[in-house]
Amino acid sequence: MQNQGIISRYYAKGYVVFEDNTTLWWLKFLKKGFRHCYIIICLSKSKDIWLELNPMSNQVYIFEHESMLRLDYLNHIKKHKKSKILEVDFKQAPLKCAPLGIFTCVEFVKRIMGIHRVSIVTPYQLYKFLIKN
Repeated sequence: MQNQGIISRYYAKGYVVFEDNTTLWWLKFLKKGFRHCYIIICLSKSKDIWLELNPMSNQVYIFEHESMLRLDYLNHIKKHKKSKILEVDFKQAPLKCAPLGIFTCVEFVKRIMGIHRVSIVTPYQLYKFLIKN
């Protein structure tokens, strides 16, 4: 979309990354391999540029990653971080307020994806929901 010399892009697809991040003691109670989740979006396939939106306990980190060696960024994450990655569509959420929830990585990802399910509170529950749908 272009308006008065400004180009805006809507990203309808992205990836949810599930990791075994255990920097916080209470994450050890979650299922191994599913202790943290975040979003990555491909900004440019031709230049291999990615945007990472990573909600942590102290703040949301926003990183742009560009592979100078033309490495496959998704495979790099899978291999070096031992992560599970799902390709997802960002759907239009219902036109009503999302249910109140504690701000966690799961809640952050659910808001981006337009998911209003109160029953999804752990990364593994989110993973199972995304696999099924």
